Amino acid sequence: MKYFKLLVFAFLLLSGYESMAQYGYGSYYDPYYGSGYRPGVDRRIDTQRNKKSIRKKKDEKPKDLSVVMTEYLGEELKLDDFQKAAIKSIYDERKDEILALSHNEADTRDVLKDKFRIISDEIDKEILPLLSDEQKTAYQKMIDERNKS
Repeated sequence: MKYFKLLVFAFLLLSGYESMAQYGYGSYYDPYYGSGYRPGVDRRIDTQRNKKSIRKKKDEKPKDLSVVMTEYLGEELKLDDFQKAAIKSIYDERKDEILALSHNEADTRDVLKDKFRIISDEIDKEILPLLSDEQKTAYQKMIDERNKS
């Protein structure tokens, strides 16, 4: 009976030590002691509630390619309203070709890349005459960066 009590006491003592070791309390070496960090499972509900949702809203429609490119070039090159309208019409003309290529799964990646490059070169040739000298240098820099990748 004496051994049984000693065995139960040892079991209770060691089982408590192991259950607290997960959170760093039972270990003689606790690198997080005093740092405010608690290792283990964070069971606070509030952390999930405050996260921003990255899902798109169901009612949100995808933006048109010509609108997106016109807005982007308008910000980067500081275009006036006439230039924005002309660039939007250029992208409207090529939009169907670009979207058809983006949904094309029959060609290889290299072939698609070459086709995209041909279309973008044609678009660039139409856009460059619309720009001022400062805008042309900035746009040429954008073209060079695009062609690097």
